[in-house]
Amino acid sequence: ISLVSHTVYNLYFHPLSKFPGPWYAGISEFFFAYTIVSGSGYLTMRDLHEKYGEVVRVAPGELSYSSANSWKDIYMQRKSGNVFTKDPRFLKLLVRPCFSRVHANETNQLTFQSHAFSPKNLLEQEDIILRYVNILMASMAEESRKGPLDLKQWYNWVTFDVLGELCFGESFGSVEARKTNEWVATILNMVIFVSWSCALGHVSPLLEKMVWVLSPPSVRKAALNHIEKSQAKIQARIDRGEGERKDFCSYIFELRDQMGLNDWHMTSYSNTLIIAGSETTATTLSVLTYWLCRTPRVYEKLKQEIRSRYNSSSEITSQSATFPYLTAVINEILRLVPPMPFGTPRVVPKGGETVDEVLIPEGTVVSVHGYCAARNAKYFKYPDSFVPERWLDPESTDNLSASCPFLLGPGACLGQNMALMEMRILIAKSVFLFDYDLADDNERAWEHMRNFILWEKPELLVKVTPRDVT
Repeated sequence: ISLVSHTVYNLYFHPLSKFPGPWYAGISEFFFAYTIVSGSGYLTMRDLHEKYGEVVRVAPGELSYSSANSWKDIYMQRKSGNVFTKDPRFLKLLVRPCFSRVHANETNQLTFQSHAFSPKNLLEQEDIILRYVNILMASMAEESRKGPLDLKQWYNWVTFDVLGELCFGESFGSVEARKTNEWVATILNMVIFVSWSCALGHVSPLLEKMVWVLSPPSVRKAALNHIEKSQAKIQARIDRGEGERKDFCSYIFELRDQMGLNDWHMTSYSNTLIIAGSETTATTLSVLTYWLCRTPRVYEKLKQEIRSRYNSSSEITSQSATFPYLTAVINEILRLVPPMPFGTPRVVPKGGETVDEVLIPEGTVVSVHGYCAARNAKYFKYPDSFVPERWLDPESTDNLSASCPFLLGPGACLGQNMALMEMRILIAKSVFLFDYDLADDNERAWEHMRNFILWEKPELLVKVTPRDVT
């Protein structure tokens, strides 16, 4: 009787019952939890938005949006002063065991951001990015003689090496070793475990705990091993003290007392930066390489823009690599394949607030689904095509504000400026130094990837041909 009455209430009397969506999403959290672990949840959500419109009820108390205006309504400070707070269920595993909830505190986040990611401090780190990108270029040129390279791996190696140096003051050594560091591999292999924890935590805290209890011993061992290595890494950095050059840990140390951080918090911050600043950037570089090879018209225009400006790759820096078409190419690939395509949930404040000019009850969980908004045909002509020109054409009717791959407001991605710096340098140098061709012209897996919070990337076998330049 209780189950029946609960179902009837959710379908017909719940404050969100008037919003469109599939009936099964309105009766329990299980449908939305399934989308998280299915691997194709982003496609399911797109189908729902195309069927029901720009707002869809995806769970009894949750709404998903795909409109351009909803980005500002949900994630920016309101004129009323109200703030949509972060859903405490969101990515709970990042709080435990590897990360700390301190990073959800927006005051702390903004304080850290203003120090570590200021334009001045980022420029001080540019020589590190340049050094590792140059190592990557030289290593790729050497290995290319042996046959096609899996650039997915190479991009992962260099981005993790850069973040290891920036966070801990020492690289993981992946590019030079030509293999993934064991600790990094452990992190990447736990993505599906994280997805299940997030999904079941959406349904019930008890079910979330069961994920850990029911996990194979190998998974639990890997997680505990990761914690130990993370703590050892940050402790070694603490023991080493400050050198001539500041890394991101330097800024965390400076803010330790002000932000009330202990060693566990500092480990958490560093881990967050390692994951968010490396895997997502590597994914963007990989999908961009794929789409450049698939779209010769775009690739040729990019070659012309970059190769006509430089005599040597040593001239390429983040300051010089700010060309219009390169910027448009990066913006377009971030629209087509957002690094994290799902919605980032917020909770409507007390008294309710309007989203897209409709009053939403307090306590409702709302989010903009980044993938759906960025591929909404209402805002983008040819939404599934790779068309960088849309970012340059003043007569384009596309609503570019519908694409927000780094989010907006105080919860926006901490390291977006660093990621863009790294991408500009790496793309410009690789386009200048090499010609790329897909090893298999029939390969289409990159257009049908699965997503478990992070994208599950297939091989990216590319014939890399060094040019006769330096």
